[in-house]
Amino acid sequence: MMTMVSFRRALSLFCTVGLLGVAPALAQDEVQTFNAFAVVAANGAIVRAAEKQVMVVGTLVGPFFVETDEGPIPSGRVTCSASVRVDQATFRQTGNGVCTFVAQDGATAWGDWECTGYELIGCRGTFKLNGGTARLAGATGEGTMIWRPSAHELRKQLDGTALDNATGILLWRDFKLKGK
Repeated sequence: MMTMVSFRRALSLFCTVGLLGVAPALAQDEVQTFNAFAVVAANGAIVRAAEKQVMVVGTLVGPFFVETDEGPIPSGRVTCSASVRVDQATFRQTGNGVCTFVAQDGATAWGDWECTGYELIGCRGTFKLNGGTARLAGATGEGTMIWRPSAHELRKQLDGTALDNATGILLWRDFKLKGK
C-alpha cells in the first residue's frame, strides 16, 4: 500500500492537484507505484481497411483521477489519440496512440501506449510516460493501460464511413513513476 508521503509524492509529480508546492518532488532514482483512471468520451471515424478489417481513428478525453486508500482524487484532464485496427472476423483489435495529461496547475506530461484486445470489450497494453513540462519535466514511467468502453453510438455518413461516439474508462495499473 502507498503511504501518505508516497501518495503525496506521486500526486505532486503525476498530473495532480493535491498539496501542490507542499509535496516534495521525487528524487532522481526514486520510483513510486500507483493506480489511476479517467472517465472519457471517445469520438472517432471508422474507415474500412480491408474486406474484414476496419480502422478506428479518434480521441478520448476526460477527467483524470489518482486512486488512494481514501478514494479517487481529481487530478486534471487527459486527452489521448487512438488508432485501432479491428478484425471483423475474429473481433480482435490492436491499437496505439499517445496521451497528454494536464494537471490543474498547468503542468503537463505525455506518453505512448499500445494495446490488444477485442472489439466492444476493450484492450490492455503498455503505457510509457516519456516527458512533461513544469514540475513534470523529465518524468518517466511505465504501467499497464486498459480501455473499457461502456457504450457506443454509430452513425453512418453519406461517404460510406461511420462515426463512433463512445464512453468508457481508461485505467492505469501498477504505474511506476520515476522522477527527473
